[in-house]
Amino acid sequence: MMDVLEAIHRRRSHPVLVEPAPAPLEIAEMIAAACAAPDHGLRVPWRFVTLEGAGKDAFRDVLEKAHRLRAGGSDPARERARLDRAPLVIVTVCVAGESDPVPRQERLAATSAATQNLLLAATALGYGSIWRTGWPARDVEVKQALGFGEGDDIVGFVYLGTASESGLSAPKRVHRDDLSWSWPSRD
Repeated sequence: MMDVLEAIHRRRSHPVLVEPAPAPLEIAEMIAAACAAPDHGLRVPWRFVTLEGAGKDAFRDVLEKAHRLRAGGSDPARERARLDRAPLVIVTVCVAGESDPVPRQERLAATSAATQNLLLAATALGYGSIWRTGWPARDVEVKQALGFGEGDDIVGFVYLGTASESGLSAPKRVHRDDLSWSWPSRD
């Protein structure tokens, strides 16, 4: 397995992913890595829902129904096809935490860090991934279908599989000196 710095530098968004998907033990390893994210107060605000096989097929119906209830937007067939982009999808969710003294922003940041750890673990294990959101991440019907409340936040749909040779990935990022500086001087 590659080291963490190599995984960070090699991680790319792959819009087209094919079989094989990560095996159950690899999924468990990725989720364990996600759970190592920083977490103020050890609140564990993240939850992970895997969509594959019959579960992914059932979730297609959820997307189509939610789309119809939205009365607009894109084509319902296109919404059903969203899940065809990868053999496995892991939904990352930040739970509201009733009367939690840790601010929502910090719980969202922790869940985002967990999502990034998931992506890096997938890369380290040799899989491609892409973090998507879109209207389903903000849709109450979608949240409820997954067992979450209106106050919970879907942070992302992490699509996982093997990077397709024909699928383009995001270009390599180049470090820019204007992205960090010492304060108070910004020379």
